[in-house]
Amino acid sequence: MTNPRIAKLEDQIRRIVAQMLERRIKDPRLGFVTVTDVRLTGDGREATIFYTDLGRSLDGREIDAAGGVSDTAAALESAKGLLRTTIGQQLGLKFTPTLAFV
Repeated sequence: MTNPRIAKLEDQIRRIVAQMLERRIKDPRLGFVTVTDVRLTGDGREATIFYTDLGRSLDGREIDAAGGVSDTAAALESAKGLLRTTIGQQLGLKFTPTLAFV
């Protein structure tokens, strides 16, 4: 059974990351990404963010599955610092969790 505080933080992190990807992250490698779930460890130090990629670029062009996944993963990896900083500022946590995208 999950801790209610952890469950609330997971939901807040999911919303913050989804908003940031939609509005603030302007990476051309980033396709149509949907944040599906966030899992925090019991101590709240590590967050695993699950996402899906529809395999299209932002301008609607079709891209191959292998290239699209690696491009999206690279874009998320490069935006990880900005996302983590924003999560820390908005939630006011003592320790901001490290982010891993799956």
